[in-house]
Amino acid sequence: MKHLLRLLFIAFILFSQSLLHAQAPRAGATVEPEDAAEHFSHGNYVMALPAYLTLLKKEPKNVEYNYRIGICYLKTNGNKKLAIPYLEMVTKQAKFEYNAWLYLGQAYHSAMRFDEAYNAYKKYQEKASDKEKLKVAHYMEQCQYGKALVKLPLNVTFENLGKDVNSEFPDYYPYVTSDESMLVYTSRRKGNMGASTVEMDGYYASDIWMSKTLNGVFQKTKNAGPAVNGNFDDQAVGLSADGKWMTVYVDNIDVAGDLYFSANNRSFAKSERMEDNINNGFETAGSLSPDGNIFFFASKRDGTKGETDIWMVRKLPNGKWSMATNIEALNTPYREDFPFMSPDGKTMYFSSEGHNSMGGLDLFMSTWNEEENTWSTPKNVGYPINTPDDNYTICFTENNRIAYVSMAREGGLGDLDIWRVVFNEVQENSFTVVTGQLSGADTASFSETVITVSNAKTQEEVGVYKPNPRTGRYVLALPPGKYIITIDSPGCKPFVDTIFVFDVGAIPEMKKDVLLIKQ
Repeated sequence: MKHLLRLLFIAFILFSQSLLHAQAPRAGATVEPEDAAEHFSHGNYVMALPAYLTLLKKEPKNVEYNYRIGICYLKTNGNKKLAIPYLEMVTKQAKFEYNAWLYLGQAYHSAMRFDEAYNAYKKYQEKASDKEKLKVAHYMEQCQYGKALVKLPLNVTFENLGKDVNSEFPDYYPYVTSDESMLVYTSRRKGNMGASTVEMDGYYASDIWMSKTLNGVFQKTKNAGPAVNGNFDDQAVGLSADGKWMTVYVDNIDVAGDLYFSANNRSFAKSERMEDNINNGFETAGSLSPDGNIFFFASKRDGTKGETDIWMVRKLPNGKWSMATNIEALNTPYREDFPFMSPDGKTMYFSSEGHNSMGGLDLFMSTWNEEENTWSTPKNVGYPINTPDDNYTICFTENNRIAYVSMAREGGLGDLDIWRVVFNEVQENSFTVVTGQLSGADTASFSETVITVSNAKTQEEVGVYKPNPRTGRYVLALPPGKYIITIDSPGCKPFVDTIFVFDVGAIPEMKKDVLLIKQ
């Protein structure tokens, strides 16, 4: 598998050399449709976007240009909702690429216009393959989670780390020591140690950068140096609480999908490949426990449930790592990635496309119970830390009230930025996810079924939800309280019941299946 990946990577490098000279069109420059199409066909959406925007000025009703502009906005790290008007224009035509409904759903989804996203996905399902229908059903379910989560926002403050750390290019995967004295992260900025020209996707090769604090302020960031950065892509994908161990992902002609580590004694030492017990498939990220005895990592290998799973190894008496164990309680049929063990040594944070993600990768937490030898049910970290777009990593400080994330949000310097997040209130068990399966009704009626939740004390409507139109599965997210749930489904008697969500001894997820009685 890895040999094949290396061969593919070599082919990628050789083929891309002919494209590296290409640049985005200058203001007033002539753009040929063939140039834009070439960028687009090779996944270089960064350069394809301005080219198509230039072409569209001459032909504003060109359906293909509108369609591809929408895709370019979705495939880059900027404001994805900018894709909406272009894709809306496409879907109003008599003939168009039917995938436009899928992309329009994703654009609405990113803009948190969940009902419109749901309807666009549903439209796409009408002609989709069975495999695509299952994928889109998951997106529709994520819309339901999103509607619930945004009603219960966390009380947090985002602080951009500014120009001394961030750039106009992608800056991401931030990790800090537990005392916030040092920050390491990955950047695809101009001036990295890799190739001086952009890669085929329109960005520069990635390097690891670092910054230290002086009087509580991060100083001008510096490249972490040749010990951990080479001619291709190097990424920081983990840092121990004391900053003495950094996990490095290396992607070059010789290596693809392996994890390395670098010891830090005043400066980071040359990266060393980790043992075969860890590098036994396609590995992406890893976190060392505070005591140094357990290494948690993401991998796709034999025994993986989804795209990548969270695995662990323990340090043996001889200093070697044990055989890897799949942490099944954390994993789903979807992608799990970027494990981070917090400084308390028992709270695991990781990203997942499964569980109750509101879209793409969401950040989750699970706590290890040493007495029972179990992990708690993964809990969504919450909105607005999680968004409908991919949320890859989160790193907490010692008091668990400060975290670092990367995202593209208003107030940033461009593309992905590093943000410091302050939790203004403790958010323990702020909501409970209620899931269930409807049965007894005709499957076709699920699309017309409505679930209404009201406050039992005030009778005030809390929310209106819809089950998955194909499966009848539903999702609610409720804060502590007493609620009346009413389910109206065509051809069935109304279902009414009471739900209690407790704030003492609360659980992150409840299950309530409902049998509907036909009239």
